[in-house]
Amino acid sequence: MAEKKKRFRVLISDPLLKEMVNEAKKQYPEYISKIDFEIMEKADEQELRDKLPGVDILMCARSRINRNVLEKADKLFFIQQCSAGYDNIDLKATREKGIDVSNAGGAGVIPVAEHTIMLMLAISKNLIKSDRTMKAGEWIFGECVGRVYELRDKVVGIIGLGKIGAQVARLAYAFGMRIQYYDPYRKDTSDLGFPAKAVSLEELLKTSDYVNIHTLLTPETRSLIGRKQLEMMKPTAYLINTSRGAVVDEEALADILQAKKIRGAGIDVYGEHGDPPPKNSRLLKQDNVVLTPHIGGVTAEDLYRNFYVSSLGNVIAVIKGEKPKWVIN
Repeated sequence: MAEKKKRFRVLISDPLLKEMVNEAKKQYPEYISKIDFEIMEKADEQELRDKLPGVDILMCARSRINRNVLEKADKLFFIQQCSAGYDNIDLKATREKGIDVSNAGGAGVIPVAEHTIMLMLAISKNLIKSDRTMKAGEWIFGECVGRVYELRDKVVGIIGLGKIGAQVARLAYAFGMRIQYYDPYRKDTSDLGFPAKAVSLEELLKTSDYVNIHTLLTPETRSLIGRKQLEMMKPTAYLINTSRGAVVDEEALADILQAKKIRGAGIDVYGEHGDPPPKNSRLLKQDNVVLTPHIGGVTAEDLYRNFYVSSLGNVIAVIKGEKPKWVIN
């Protein structure tokens, strides 16, 4: 369809992408005359429904593109999701309407992997409490002696050995950790260049010192880690989640942490795509969990790569009549 069009209406649905127009002018001046950009203000469902009629290409990041929104897409033929995750898009509905959807390829790999290691270190070294008490004039040396821990020689169990999971494995291996993983879709680990043991989910949970979640949120993985799975973990183990909150039963996790049935957790994701935890979430009150506000993948460097190199470049390729990269539906 793209090669037959002379002009393209491109709707940018997310305020995170507001610099996309200026970047397009700087990087692709020869194509800017073919594009009519529009940037949404509220980025809610009603505005999406109002703006989508007549749009050829949609660029999004955290906006929810559901069936109700897509029923207004009368000319839409391509959606560029400017991140690695895409659980905010109803892929079944896009397939039914013949709309190609791409993500941003290798988005998030470096920053999310680094953030994961940071959470592992922060919770193991009692970093947050140490910092907070030092600034309050307290000295908790005695409390920490023999109660802070090393990564070296520990077993990290990675659930989902995709691009991000593999990068976490590389960093963990550099720390001297032993690597095991659960991923029914990963058949070969020769790309890693070091030993990584494939195990069942049950074995991973029972034998890992750190259980790291790096799977996409799909119907198959929703609530993958529930109360039963958390009960399998060692009492000295940590749970680290930088994928999607809905992969874990958060109420069960709060119970497990409160009862000190595991040593701790590091969490960057809550609920659905990009949601903050509820104000009454019991995770907010636990002293054995380190929480961050879904910032694992929002480094300045990676945002530039995701938005203005991978995603914008893919849209321009489509406008040039080329096939999009990283199609996920």
